[in-house]
Amino acid sequence: MATYPPTCPNAAIPDIAGLPVPHDINLMIVPEWDKRDPAMVACCDPNPVQVVKDCWLWCEVPASYFDNGTANDAVKEATSSCLRINGRNITESRITGWQFNTAGRVGADSVKTRREHQMMGTWAQARERPGSGPGMFG
Repeated sequence: MATYPPTCPNAAIPDIAGLPVPHDINLMIVPEWDKRDPAMVACCDPNPVQVVKDCWLWCEVPASYFDNGTANDAVKEATSSCLRINGRNITESRITGWQFNTAGRVGADSVKTRREHQMMGTWAQARERPGSGPGMFG
């Protein structure tokens, strides 16, 4: 692992709510600047590892961590274990942050996906209404 840039605070992660990352997803973040970090690449797969403010790596927590309705604490433990198993030096940095968006997204289900389903449901209901023949909806 490359030397952490001296301008980056490696003893803390800023408030995730103030970082320019998506706030409608479940994500994890660690102090590191190299997107090729093997532990993050392995634990984030198939999602890409990204850098925020040149000092922290983040990724969307893969949906597989939420299989069978796994609770957030179990996801934290599983992702932490994955980072350790894949070579993250926990004596160098034990800091990992998570954002769980309980209202908007769990695993692969997103607000956008639900809105698309709601729109399709509205369209289907409108097609079933009396008087909404082919001229109205094609």
